[in-house]
Amino acid sequence: MLDAVGEANFAAMIGLFGGVLLGLAARLGRFCTLGAIEDYLYGGNDLRLRMWALAIGSAVTGSFALMAFGWFDPGQSFYLSQRWMPIASIVGGGLFGYGMALAGNCGYGAIARLGGGDLRSFVIVLVMGISAYATISGPFAWARVALFPIGPGGADVPGMAHALGEMTQLPVSAIGIAIGLLVVGIALTGRNLRSSKSTIIWSVVVGISVISAWAGMFHVHKVGFEQLPVVSHTFSAPIGDVIIYGMTAS
Repeated sequence: MLDAVGEANFAAMIGLFGGVLLGLAARLGRFCTLGAIEDYLYGGNDLRLRMWALAIGSAVTGSFALMAFGWFDPGQSFYLSQRWMPIASIVGGGLFGYGMALAGNCGYGAIARLGGGDLRSFVIVLVMGISAYATISGPFAWARVALFPIGPGGADVPGMAHALGEMTQLPVSAIGIAIGLLVVGIALTGRNLRSSKSTIIWSVVVGISVISAWAGMFHVHKVGFEQLPVVSHTFSAPIGDVIIYGMTAS
């Protein structure tokens, strides 16, 4: 199939498949980061927070199951090829969260609402995409590199399961699956989540979208001639990519 459609087009098809799943989860399943936080802080309802935990646990379990079958190598992914910097994660996550609160929407939710014709979300998505590129390679890039110099990860893969595997000499895939199942179990301790079958289904759908992207992109990386990075779904830099493509068709 890669020979027929090409690596880039096949990667776009993988993104489209997972993107449709994520969009449906947002529109029909009310899967939203900011909404989950607001429900808990203002209403004392942790259903959507548990929904997030179940989605994470499903994604982790499925991803390491792919690894067990040889269908995915986390060490080849973009995220684990770089040295992890906790301070950069905390500062970046804090800025992103503060921006979500000011904008009244998370990036993922804004994309989903844009699909429904929300012009306010269009402004959020547009500014977010331009800001992402300005930080990655634009006028803010020098400050980012100076403050948080990210380099190669080195010989050790900076993953929790990989670190535990080094310590215990147990298979990394088994450790990852156990961690994922633990997160799933913690999420399902909430009676409100267990009683909402639709919420469980949409959480698992989000996990499937992540798993399908890992499997598909690793297949392209392993079989294809064009060395595309092994990535899964994200919603910052790709928005900038779309903006540039819309202006240059490149």
